[in-house]
Amino acid sequence: MKISASSRVVGLIAGIVFSGALEAPGETVTDDRLIDQIALHVEPKILNPVRDKTATGKISLIAFHADGSQRVLRNADAVINARTKVASGNVEVATVDGDKVVPKEGGIAIIEAEVVENGKSFKASTDVVVTPYYRDYHQALVMKLFLGMEGDPVERLANDPTFRQGHEVMCTFEETLELIRRTDNLTRGIPKIIYLVGWQKGGHDHGYPDWSEVNPRMKRAQDATGLESLRWLIREGRKFNTTVSLHLNMVDAYKHSPLWDEYVAKDCFAKDESGQLLVGGIQVKGDDMYNVVYPKEWEAGLAQRRIDGLIKLIPELKEGHTIHVDVFIANRDGGRPISPWHAKPEHGGLTPDKYVGTQRKIFHYWRDRGFDVTGEGTGWAHPPGEHFIGLQAMSWWYSWNPMEIPECLGARGRTDRGGDGDFRFGASMHGEEIWKNDKTNMPGFLGMFCRTTLPWYYLSRLDRQKFENEVLYYSEGVVAGHEKGKRIIRKGEFVLRENDDLFVPALWRTKKEIIAYSKEGYELKEWLLPDDWKNVKSVDLYRITLEGCIPLKKDVPASGGKLSLSMEKDQAVSVMPAGQMISGD
Repeated sequence: MKISASSRVVGLIAGIVFSGALEAPGETVTDDRLIDQIALHVEPKILNPVRDKTATGKISLIAFHADGSQRVLRNADAVINARTKVASGNVEVATVDGDKVVPKEGGIAIIEAEVVENGKSFKASTDVVVTPYYRDYHQALVMKLFLGMEGDPVERLANDPTFRQGHEVMCTFEETLELIRRTDNLTRGIPKIIYLVGWQKGGHDHGYPDWSEVNPRMKRAQDATGLESLRWLIREGRKFNTTVSLHLNMVDAYKHSPLWDEYVAKDCFAKDESGQLLVGGIQVKGDDMYNVVYPKEWEAGLAQRRIDGLIKLIPELKEGHTIHVDVFIANRDGGRPISPWHAKPEHGGLTPDKYVGTQRKIFHYWRDRGFDVTGEGTGWAHPPGEHFIGLQAMSWWYSWNPMEIPECLGARGRTDRGGDGDFRFGASMHGEEIWKNDKTNMPGFLGMFCRTTLPWYYLSRLDRQKFENEVLYYSEGVVAGHEKGKRIIRKGEFVLRENDDLFVPALWRTKKEIIAYSKEGYELKEWLLPDDWKNVKSVDLYRITLEGCIPLKKDVPASGGKLSLSMEKDQAVSVMPAGQMISGD
């Protein structure tokens, strides 16, 4: 990612913008000290009206004087307004009610204040972020798991691991729980969300738009139906810090779907210029794919019906509060309408913008029923500038502006299909590619987790304040950039990353723990411990494995707040204060 070094970015959460005096009509001076500038504060600056229906931000105004003194101003003596900075559809993100900021819709609002005193006008502003989500996606590892797909793939897909021979059932529900257990061991219990791909009858992308039947080929032997096994898996997954949810698709449709005739009768499928049903693509031989026209489906109440039907079918999903809607497109490549026939004015004028309007309704419908919606890159196959900011909680193949959109508003999954992404921002994982190749041994999983998700989790808790001279500055004094040819993340003297050597606090753990990792290995490398470890005089080391943590060394000295470590290639080690119980969270 290339970001202009000349860009001056104010931190979204901590940033306060001042302006000096502007001539204005005179007012009576209320204090002998003359105002030099003012500051506007809102606390808290991140509001979540979904989890707290009464959430508001407290507004306060401070006047600074030329002599260095300051005083609190009455909010009633200022004009304070809120306006939307960024949000899907430019909706009203927040309003001002007296001394409070009241959240309305997801996005970022600018709160502005103006004070007129002694004939001069003074202004200040600050940003407030409204995150209307049930889950914290910037503090969770979100992945997909491919379970299987029936049918013979077309030639262009025959060599893709997703469609290889023997792909009908790649992972049963019972095997999935074992995979989840191993993954939880490798990730030291980090909160996880796993979306199941191909959970429905026929596997991946079969049966759409129907979601009513779970794949019976993936059930446990002791269960009567695949549905019973899926519900069991969702419940059991929670024991391993994992929310199991579903990968869905709301645009694709197939003739073998039990809903086909009804959707045809209600004119809900895309058509070409002449009014014939339009084939949108093909993945499996003899099974053409068609596309749903969202506005028509919504108008007929069919989208609402299949959402409600899925929630009723699998009530355990609601406790997880999350769903993944894949390929949630509004137009084809180049901005072409999904349905040329329906785009004509005489047939409804359903242009891509009309699809986006319906998509926003779908996001809200899911939310009103207790679900966040995640998806793929928001800049793909939508009208220019439409990124569903404030509606879509997380994205793989991320396309938001990371200096504009904080992670709590739009979290990133994996950003680079061929590598680890930009280390200065960090990224999460996809997982699916590794599990497809070997779901038992999971080669490469631990390394990718440590190089990407581990630092990303740490950085995502902070505010990105500015990007200058190719260096990213975070709140709390954290800096990410190149130093002497090395990729470095540091907080003061405490180094979290040096190239692909990591030494990062596992902040999701309730007790002190650091995860050390090295891609190439090293001998006797010295690491400074973080400030809150200053009283730790010795540590215990555990090797992180698929089967849990294995003791390596006990009571290793940490003299002077420093620890000397030796690491094998592609090894990860848990570092804990000596004597701390390994399972003591």
